[in-house]
Formats: sequence, C-alpha cells, structure tokens
Amino acid sequence: MTSARLSLIALALATASIGSTFAADAAAPKTRDQVRAELAEAQRNGTLIADGQTGATLRDLNPGVYPAMPAATSMKTRADVRAELNEAWSRGDLVADGQTGASYRQLNPGFYATQTMATHRGGSTHVGHVMPLR
Repeated sequence: MTSARLSLIALALATASIGSTFAADAAAPKTRDQVRAELAEAQRNGTLIADGQTGATLRDLNPGVYPAMPAATSMKTRADVRAELNEAWSRGDLVADGQTGASYRQLNPGFYATQTMATHRGGSTHVGHVMPLR
C-alpha cells in the first residue's frame, strides 16, 4: 500500500513538473531541493492527484484530513461579474457542452457571425437573440 502510494505521488509530481518545466524559463531550472519542497507542500495541503481518471486530489477525497484552504476573494463587484457574463453570452463564449467543452459559438458559428461583422464595422456588439441578465 505504501509503495503504491509513493509511486502515485512520484507519478503525480513528475506529471506536474513536466508541465511546469515547459512553462518555466529554461535558464532557471528548479533544483532538487525546490522540487522536494514543492512535493512536501503538496502532500501537506492535499493537492496531489489521487485519482488519475477523475483528476480528484487527495483533499477532494479526504477533506477532513487537510487544513482548510483560505477563501478566495474577488475585487469585482456583482455588477462587474454580470457585465462580463452578459458579454461572454453575447459573444457565444459560454460552454454549451460540458463533456467536450465546446462553446455556443463553436456549436453554432453562423449564429454569432453577425456580431463579429458588426463589431469590425464599429457597430453594436448586441445580438438580438441574447437575453441579458437582470
């Protein structure tokens, strides 16, 4: 059981470090101590992937074992968030299919084409079929 868990942790760390290696600056690679410190931190806060099929973390599977994460705070007002949502809705950027992640624009490109033309001509970005939130 312990060796299987350590293998899983090593695999998760290797996967995470490969992704961050491509994103990081090649001139400043991480040292072994930095990687070990990141692994230890991930073990402490439960952010290691526990289930490769679902992507669930150890914290997701055992929430009572790990310390509470600080709540994320936002500087946006409710009106700002609603305005962004209305804008994304009118552009068709919202996800329409949860399984594939396709947006409304990807599923119905002709439905949103008039908006793009109006925007390029300096016209209104409002599309008649969009119902804004109130």
